[in-house]
Amino acid sequence: MARADFLTGCVLILLSLYVIYESWRMPRLEHLKVHPLSVPGIVPAFIGSVLLFFGIILVIRSIRRGGHRLGLTREGFRRIFDEPGNRRLLLTAFLCIGYSGFLVGTFPYWLATGLFVWAFIVLFERERGTGFRVQKWRLVTAAILALISSGAVTLVFERLFLVTLP
Repeated sequence: MARADFLTGCVLILLSLYVIYESWRMPRLEHLKVHPLSVPGIVPAFIGSVLLFFGIILVIRSIRRGGHRLGLTREGFRRIFDEPGNRRLLLTAFLCIGYSGFLVGTFPYWLATGLFVWAFIVLFERERGTGFRVQKWRLVTAAILALISSGAVTLVFERLFLVTLP
C-alpha cells in the first residue's frame, strides 16, 4: 500500500500543480471591476492547493514506510500489464488524454464529447464471442447514449451555466 500511496501522491502533486497553473492563467475580469475574490480562478486554485497539500502528505507518509522503493523489474513490469484492472486503467488514461489533448480543440465540443463517450462505451462494454447482431446493437446503443449525453452536457454548460465551450 505504501507504493500505491507514493505513486498516487506523485500524481496528485503533478495534477495539482497543473490546476494551480491553469487557474492562474484564467481571466481576472479586471476590466469589469470584479471583486478579486470572485474571479473564476479562485476555486480551482483553492482546490489545487488542497490537492497539493494532501499529495505532499501522502508522499511523505509513503516514503516513511518505504513506498518510494518501487522495485520495478521486467517481470514486475510485465505483471502490471497482465492484470485486467491495470489494463482498464491504462485504457481509461489513454482515452482521457486523447479526449483532452486531441479531440477537444480539434473538433467542436459536442462532437469531441460524443466521440469520447462512444469510444468509452464501445471499448468497455465489449464482450468476446458475441454475435454480429449483438455487437451491432451495442454500437448503435453507444451512439445513442453518446449523442444524448454530449448534447445534454453541451446544453447544460452553455445555456444553464453560461460557460463558453471550446
